[in-house]
Amino acid sequence: MPISERMRRRAGVALLLLAAPLAQAALPAALKADTLPAAERAQLEARAARLAQMSPADRDALKARLAAWQILPASERARRRIAWQAADALPHAERMQLQQAATHFETLPESEQRELRLAFEQLDLSLRRGWLLGPVLGADWPRLHPLFSAMPEDQRGPVLLALRATSLQARDDLAALAQRTPPQERDALRAQWLAVPADTRDAWLRARVSGTP
Repeated sequence: MPISERMRRRAGVALLLLAAPLAQAALPAALKADTLPAAERAQLEARAARLAQMSPADRDALKARLAAWQILPASERARRRIAWQAADALPHAERMQLQQAATHFETLPESEQRELRLAFEQLDLSLRRGWLLGPVLGADWPRLHPLFSAMPEDQRGPVLLALRATSLQARDDLAALAQRTPPQERDALRAQWLAVPADTRDAWLRARVSGTP
């Protein structure tokens, strides 16, 4: 395997290790839950129930983590918040893989941890963000990002749902089309792909790549 490819894969592992979900914040004591929308109120009530079930030692540990969080620089809190939100949006199986990777990272020698962090930090910013999509899409992001890196925000949710439903062959086809399509025509290609019914998207891609009418 070429050095650049080996470093890319190791950098991907680094992101999976470093983007482990953060602890849930405690329910703010002064917040009036009955003034919140139903969905947010239900989320806060569920969080409060979990806190009530904690042992005193677990609550003390949570308080310590929250105190450590508060003293972090704002930029670092923002970075970790983005990583947590990305991990929270992953399918369950990929989220479990992420947690296992984080656990494994803690067992590595400090020198290897530094090497993994350095490999990740040396990646282009767009590729680092791509790894936030998890181990499946993150591995393919270097090939896919020309088609998806500049998409409008209102397409982001539908695009991620569509990408997570694609097969490996379909992602290969998307990557091939991204390379063939001039930059000024990629927005139209992405919109056309999204407009195809979900159960025929992979076949549509195969036909486009092979040149079949």
